[in-house]
Amino acid sequence: MLWLASVVCISIFWAPSVSSSDLASKPKPVDLAYSCLRASEDTCSSDDVPIILIHGLSSFKESWKGISEVLALKTGKKVCVADLRNHGESPWSDEADTAAMTEDIKHLLDKLEIPKAVVLGHSLGGKVTVHLALNYPERVEKAIVEDMRPNGLSTEGIEELFLYLNLFKDIETLIPQGVSEREAKELFLKNFNDYLAKSNTSLSYDDPEMFPIKCIDGKCRWGTNTLLFKILMKDINSLWTESSGRFDGPGLFIYGTKSNFKIGDDESNIKKLFPNAKLVGVKGAGHVVHENPEFMTEVIKFIKESNFEH
Repeated sequence: MLWLASVVCISIFWAPSVSSSDLASKPKPVDLAYSCLRASEDTCSSDDVPIILIHGLSSFKESWKGISEVLALKTGKKVCVADLRNHGESPWSDEADTAAMTEDIKHLLDKLEIPKAVVLGHSLGGKVTVHLALNYPERVEKAIVEDMRPNGLSTEGIEELFLYLNLFKDIETLIPQGVSEREAKELFLKNFNDYLAKSNTSLSYDDPEMFPIKCIDGKCRWGTNTLLFKILMKDINSLWTESSGRFDGPGLFIYGTKSNFKIGDDESNIKKLFPNAKLVGVKGAGHVVHENPEFMTEVIKFIKESNFEH
């Protein structure tokens, strides 16, 4: 277990959405549930460029547990994690595409008075990172995208996503009842990996805490709005808003060499939008690259190096 010398200035917030001065053409942002931490003696001083972590589809901010602490310790920066809309403790909304999610992250940066951040997103969170960097490049110091293309998915990635969605269409029936939250997550992890093992997929999970299952008095539920699954089953591209523009800042597209999302095959498209990005393939890793120690090594090195040293 990693123990920090001091972790303070932790705040959690959730509330109804508030009015926005954004243009009518932009989605109305909601207030995201979030938490922030810092690992340093001067715990409450302002940070020059904090790190924002964005989780993947059907996950939640707690999925970065362990990683957020290490990043804070190794970089000396404040690290904030957030639940995307329709996930965890954040508000649910019928407006569910990545353009809306991007406005939420920008709104969070405004709320936290963060002019610019290092943004790291996994999978769906990686797509949000892409959209944020291309639409609001002045708010992104460095963009780190974990196993996600800027636009679209590989054929194998789409097939994998459908396997994932098929499992989750009856999600409530798969969640044990009358047990503790820890037991529910452990039982679900076993059933989930058994299903994935029978399919041609790079997905697998080791940590039961990755799953947003919440239990109160033995009543357990999934912590993601199942509307997302219905939208994706009907039109898999509707969630992924097309991203355009150019981000000239440092970018890192880090991916698993065994992932079906085939990020390395999309290098030419990545370079058109992120001309200064570098691609790093983590050997043997699947879609959840951050479970591999090499992921942390590469990400910390990228965050700490001076701009464009790479």
